[in-house]
Amino acid sequence: MNKKTIIAEYFQMWVKKDFKQLPEIFSSDICYTECYGPRYVGLPEVQAWIRHKSAEQTVLEWRIDNITLAGDQSFVKWFFKAHEKTTYEFDGISVIQWAKNNQILRIDEYQSKSEHIRPYQNS
Repeated sequence: MNKKTIIAEYFQMWVKKDFKQLPEIFSSDICYTECYGPRYVGLPEVQAWIRHKSAEQTVLEWRIDNITLAGDQSFVKWFFKAHEKTTYEFDGISVIQWAKNNQILRIDEYQSKSEHIRPYQNS
């Protein structure tokens, strides 16, 4: 599987709530840092987080806007929308580090508000 396909499959896992392929695409040494601070180290921690999060959250959309491949790193620009107690959305970027066997070794997420303003538009 190529890197773009692996990334797309991972994002769709959240929408479908089907994580069976996770051990195939994530390294056992995965380090995953969410955009608001939590960090999970190792596949067992990531799987525990996913079980917990997918029980309380429904991902309505996780759209990939752009993927840039750069050797053993990829940069993914995306839009995320989910429902927990309320519905929320934001834009984000994931920096993905690849292991030599094309498994994901590290993900660092960053977020931005999805609603943008232009305060100097009429200047």
